[in-house]
Amino acid sequence: MTTLLESPALSDHVLGARWFSGKGRGGRLTALVPLDWYVRSDELSVRSEIVTVTYDDGGHEFYQVVVSYRPQALGSGGLGHTNEGHAHDATRDPAALRAMVSAMAQRGGESGTWSSVVSHPEALSGEVTVFGGEQSNTNLEVGGAALVKLFRKLEAGRNLDIAVHDALARAGSGAVARLYGWVESTAPVPGLGGCDLAMIVERLQDAVDGWGLACEAARTDSDFTDHAAALGSALAQVHRALADTFPAQRVDGATVAATMRARLDQAVLAAPVLEPHVTALTSLFEGLVGLQLNTQQTHGDFHLGQTLHTPGGWRIIDFEGEPMKSLEERRLPDSKWRDVAGMVRSFGYATSAADDPSTAAGWLDRTTAAFLGAYAPQITAEQRRILAAYIADKAIYEVVYETRNRPTWVGIPLLALQQLTERN
Repeated sequence: MTTLLESPALSDHVLGARWFSGKGRGGRLTALVPLDWYVRSDELSVRSEIVTVTYDDGGHEFYQVVVSYRPQALGSGGLGHTNEGHAHDATRDPAALRAMVSAMAQRGGESGTWSSVVSHPEALSGEVTVFGGEQSNTNLEVGGAALVKLFRKLEAGRNLDIAVHDALARAGSGAVARLYGWVESTAPVPGLGGCDLAMIVERLQDAVDGWGLACEAARTDSDFTDHAAALGSALAQVHRALADTFPAQRVDGATVAATMRARLDQAVLAAPVLEPHVTALTSLFEGLVGLQLNTQQTHGDFHLGQTLHTPGGWRIIDFEGEPMKSLEERRLPDSKWRDVAGMVRSFGYATSAADDPSTAAGWLDRTTAAFLGAYAPQITAEQRRILAAYIADKAIYEVVYETRNRPTWVGIPLLALQQLTERN
């Protein structure tokens, strides 16, 4: 075999990966463009390679694989044997990861098909390990000081996570990890062009996942209001900085209501359990008619899993937006109340860890009130109408998701919809 593209093992690796988003579309690997080497020697060579996946429906996507080549096969992660040697998934090859990160820190490759911009190269020293829990990307922990997020699905232009972190850093926001740099490609990949390969950020020390923290508090009926208020303040700070940096628009509320109603109609087809709630939900959406909604750059996929509690306070992570949307869609201004609604619904899901429904309901009310009170101390009746519509829109999406993936969980968003319509 002369090229890696011919290897069935590479196809299995890409199409079966957790970070591959095209499952079920009949994808196949049709092109492979290798970038310049991070390191090249007789014993170890490492580079990123950009794979084109073409689908039966005519669409195509681009994915980054990081490949190490060695004269002998390793015990795992084999991708085939080519003219370059035995190919392996570099994320299973610790020496390869160390060599790659060192090259990034040295800003290697500027004259070739990749380059790096790194403000704190000293943070990229030390052992490199794959950070657990990754899904749409692969995170590497470097010596406890930095995280390198390898973007798997590649899109033309500046990655939104980098753009937002850069803007918030310039605004002096303390609600996010510090941006240390990024790695970009200028490889001539047909249909892609220039794109970002990785983002380098501060590794937040002693950080605790917000989702786990909230679930434990809900399970034990422990007070979470101080945490919720701090989260509300952090989100408000981020929204203010983004509003000052990115373009903003005003959107007719009737247009937003029509879009939400259309999504509801589609959702009922996928989840008929929503049918009894259609009239009440439509009435909620109609509350947007006659309003003008301010839109701006937002987080786009905000929930407890996108937050970390540190000794220095709460930090918000992952600003790439909803993974299933295109980059164009994720760059569009949106209402900040979508982010607020996402966190409110996340609090609701956290109560699923509680044994006593009545206790859980009280915890949810107190927690939500604290979050909203800190986010918008002077929330108006009009803003509450907007928020209710966005919460309903989010919960409808959750009903469809649970119907398709976790039928026993569908009662969680369904109960939220029932309570929401009763209150409004």
